[in-house]
Amino acid sequence: MLTEQDGTVLFERTRELAVIRRCLDGARDGRGELVTVSGPFGSGRSALLGELARRTSPSEALVLRAEGARSEGDVPFGVARRALHGLHPGAAPPAGATEESEALRLRDVLLGLADAMPVLLLIDDLRWVDADSLRWLSLIGEKLADAPVVIVAVAPHSADSAAHSPLLKEFLAAATERVALRPLSPDGMSAMAGEFLGEPESALIRACAEVSGGRPLFLAALLQELRRTQWPPRPDDVRALRPAAIGTQAVRALAELPRAEREIATALAVVGPRTDSGLLFTMAELTAEDGTAALGALKSVGLLDSGPVPRFAHDAIGEAVAHSLDTAAMPWHARAAQTLHAAGRPPEEVAGHVLAAGDPPGGWQIEVLREAARTALANKNPDLARKYLLRALLGSPHRSGGRAELLVDLAGAELASDPVSSLRRLMQALPGLATPARRARELVRIPVLACELPPSGLTTQLADAAAGLGDPALLEGSARETALALDARLRVTHLRHVRWFTETVRAFRLEGTPGDVGSAPARDRAAVLSYAGMLAGKDSGAVAALARHVVLAEPPTAEDLRTAVPLAVRAMLAADLFDQVDIWLASMAMATLRANGGGKPDTLIADAERAFALARRGRHTDAALMAARTLERADAEFAPVTGRCCEALALVIAGGDPPAAAGDALARYRAQDNALLAPWLGHVVDGMLALLAGDTAVALDHILEAGREHELMGWANPAVLPWRSWAAQLQYRLGRQDLAHDLIAREYEQAVVWGAPSVVGRTLRVWTDVTKGEKGIELALRAVDGLDVSTDRVAMVKAHLLLGVQLFAPSHATTAEHLPRNEQLPQSTETERAGDRPDSRRTVAVDAALTPSERRVALLVAAGKSNQNIATELRISLRAVEKHLTKVYRKLGVAGRTQLMEIVPPIGRGNGNGMAV
Repeated sequence: MLTEQDGTVLFERTRELAVIRRCLDGARDGRGELVTVSGPFGSGRSALLGELARRTSPSEALVLRAEGARSEGDVPFGVARRALHGLHPGAAPPAGATEESEALRLRDVLLGLADAMPVLLLIDDLRWVDADSLRWLSLIGEKLADAPVVIVAVAPHSADSAAHSPLLKEFLAAATERVALRPLSPDGMSAMAGEFLGEPESALIRACAEVSGGRPLFLAALLQELRRTQWPPRPDDVRALRPAAIGTQAVRALAELPRAEREIATALAVVGPRTDSGLLFTMAELTAEDGTAALGALKSVGLLDSGPVPRFAHDAIGEAVAHSLDTAAMPWHARAAQTLHAAGRPPEEVAGHVLAAGDPPGGWQIEVLREAARTALANKNPDLARKYLLRALLGSPHRSGGRAELLVDLAGAELASDPVSSLRRLMQALPGLATPARRARELVRIPVLACELPPSGLTTQLADAAAGLGDPALLEGSARETALALDARLRVTHLRHVRWFTETVRAFRLEGTPGDVGSAPARDRAAVLSYAGMLAGKDSGAVAALARHVVLAEPPTAEDLRTAVPLAVRAMLAADLFDQVDIWLASMAMATLRANGGGKPDTLIADAERAFALARRGRHTDAALMAARTLERADAEFAPVTGRCCEALALVIAGGDPPAAAGDALARYRAQDNALLAPWLGHVVDGMLALLAGDTAVALDHILEAGREHELMGWANPAVLPWRSWAAQLQYRLGRQDLAHDLIAREYEQAVVWGAPSVVGRTLRVWTDVTKGEKGIELALRAVDGLDVSTDRVAMVKAHLLLGVQLFAPSHATTAEHLPRNEQLPQSTETERAGDRPDSRRTVAVDAALTPSERRVALLVAAGKSNQNIATELRISLRAVEKHLTKVYRKLGVAGRTQLMEIVPPIGRGNGNGMAV
C-alpha cells in the first residue's frame, strides 16, 4: 500500500514503481531510460506519475512534469515549455529560429540541466503532446544512452488513432521499459476496502470488485461514497451508487478523444446499452467501419466495458455523459426517437426520447406516446402514462377524434390519482367520441360518487346514453349491464331534483326487496335505490335490508369506492347498523392501504366516510381530527371527500364544545375559491362557522335555509341532516320556545317514521334540552327507553346523563322512582379507539351504574370545572373527587376528561358556541 501526501491511496503498484526506480538509479550512473505507462481509464496512470514525483527527493533528481491537453495540441512546443517552465534556460526562442533549431535548443537546455543532476521527466499523456514537443522528446531520446534523463510517459491506447502517427510510433518503439497497469487483485481490493471501511464483509468486497472491475479510480470513488452516505454499507448499496468522481473524470477523458468516439459515447449515453451497434452508428451518423473503430477505441481507453454489448465501464459514466449534454440533449433524443422508431423498437422504448426531445409531437410520435401510455397503465404506472399522454395532447389538433381518444386515455390514467382532473378530461372528450356506444362505454367508468355534484353537461350525457340503450329490464348481456350502470349514475345526478328523486324512491318501493346483485352494475343500482329510500326517510327496515344485501354481496375492495356501494353503507349507518358499518369501514381502510399505501384519493374517500361515522357515533374528537386531516389533503373540488368531511365537522360543531381543529378546518376550506359544496351543505357550513363566531341569529338563518333546500329536494330523513333539531336549539337560545317546540316536534315525527332508535333517541334528547319541568323529565325518560334498545352506546350514555341533569335535585318527586332505571345501564360498552387496528375492539365492563355522587362529578367535569372547583362546590375532599372520576371513567368506558366531555350533554356547561346534538 502506498499513500500520497494528498491522501490518495495506491495499492499493488510496488512492482511498477520499482521498475522506474531502477531506471532512476541507472541515471545516476549516466544512463537514461524511456519508460511508457499504459492502462485503461481509471487504472491509476496519473496517480502513478504523481507518486513518482512525491517519492523522488530533490537530492536524487530534478523532477519536471507536463500534461498534454487537446486544446493546446496546436501550440508549438507547448508541452516542452510547460516542462521547463520557470527555468531560465527555457526562455523564449531567439528571433528567426526554425522549428528544428528550437527543438534542438530546448533539448540542449534539458541536457544541460542533466549535467548538474539526473532529470526525471514525467509526461501525461503522449496522446495530446504537440508535434514540436514530440520532436523535442525524440531528440532527447536519441541521447539517453549517454544522458542521465529518465522519461516516464503515459502512452495512448493501441486502438487510439493517435498512437499510429509515425513520429509517435517511432518514439514509443524506443522505450526501454514498458509498464502496464493491471486491475487490482482480490487481495488488493480487499485491502483497499479495509482502508476505507474497516473490516467489510466478503459479500461487500465481492460487490465492489464486480462493479469496479478492479480499477483503482472506480473502487476508491465507490468506497468514499459508501463511507459518506451508506452506513453500514451493504452489497446492494454498491451497485446503486453513481459516484460523481468517476463521471467527472470520464467526461474529461472523453473530451480528449476524436469526434467519432465522442459521438458514439453520446449516442450510447442517450439510448443505453445496445445489442445492435448499428443503431449507435446511425445515431452518431457514422459508417459501420468508422463506428466499429470508435467503439474499439472507447474499449481500449477503458470508457466502455470490454464485452460484446456496448456499455459503459460504469453506469456513472453514462449518466455523466448524458448530463454534460445540457441543451444539446434534446436534438440527440429526437435523433434517438427517430432511429429507434425506424428500427421497429417497442413504443415504450421510443416514448421516453419523444418526451425528452422537447418539441410538440406529431404523426407517428403521438401514436407512439399513446401506445406507450397503455403499456405503462398495464404495468401499473399511471404517472408515466399521464406524462406520455399530456405530451401527446400538445401535438394533437383540437376538435379531432384522435384528441378525444387521447383525453379518454388520460382520464383513465388520472382516475386513481386525480379524479377531479380525470372527470374534467372525460367531459372534454365525450363530444368528440365517434358513436353513442363509445360514449356510453366511457360514461360508466365515472365513479358513482362523482355524480352527486355532477359537472355541467354530465347529466345530459348520461340521459342521452341511457335513452339510446333503453330500459335495462328489456336488455340482455353487456347491453343490460351498461344500461344498469348508466341508470345508477343518472339517478345519483338526479337525487337533488325532487321529481326525479321521487321517481327513484318509487322504484325503491317497487324493487327494494333484496334480489340479484351478482354484477357490479346491479349492485350499483340497488345501492342507489337503498340510498334514495334512506334520504326519503321512510321504512328503515327495508332500506337496511337492501343496503346490507348490497354491501355483503362481495368482500370490500378499494374499487368499491368508485361504485355506489358507499351509498349503501351510508344508508346502513342511518339505519343504526353501526357494527356492520364499522366492520366495512375497517375492511375498506385495510383494502385501500394494501392497494395504494394510504396516499391516493380512494384512501381519502374511505377516511371521509370513517370521519362521518365517528361523528355520527358521538366520537367528536376522533372525528374532527380525521375529517380535518382528510380535508387538508383533498383537492378542494373533490366533492365526495370534501362534502363528507364538512358534514362530519358540522356534526362535531353542533355537538357543542368542538375541538379547535373542527372550526379551523371548516373555515380554511370555506375560504378556498374553488371549494365545491352542495348548496344545502354550504349553508350548513356557514351556519356552523357563524355558531362558532357566536352569531346565533345568522347561524339559525343558514340552518333554516339548509332545511328548506332539503325539503325542496324531498329529503326528509333527520338522520341525514337534523336541521330541525339544530334550529330548535338555536330558537330556544334566542328565547323563542314555541318555535323551538314546533321544530323539534316535527323532527320527532320524521324520526319515528324513519324508525332508527338512535335518531328517535337523539331527537328526544334535543326536545328534552329545550323543555323544562315535568315534561322535560318525561321526554328524557322516553329518550332513555328508546336508546336502551339502540346499538348506539354513546347516545345511550348521553341520554342517561341528560336524565341525570333533569333529576339532579335529590328531592325531586320522581328521582327515587327513576334511579333504578339508571342502575340498569348496559353491563358493557364497545368503543373502537382511533389509532387501533381496524379490526380491534375494546370492551369495557360497567359493573354498576353511576351513583348520584358520581353523576354529579361527571356533570361538573362536563361543565368545565377543575377537580379542585368540584371539591369546593360539593364540599368533599379532592381525593374523593379523584376516586369518583376513576369509577366514572371505568363504568362509561372512557379514557379521561376529554372523552367524558364528548359524551356528557353540554347542559350547564355554558356552551355558547355549540348545540347538544
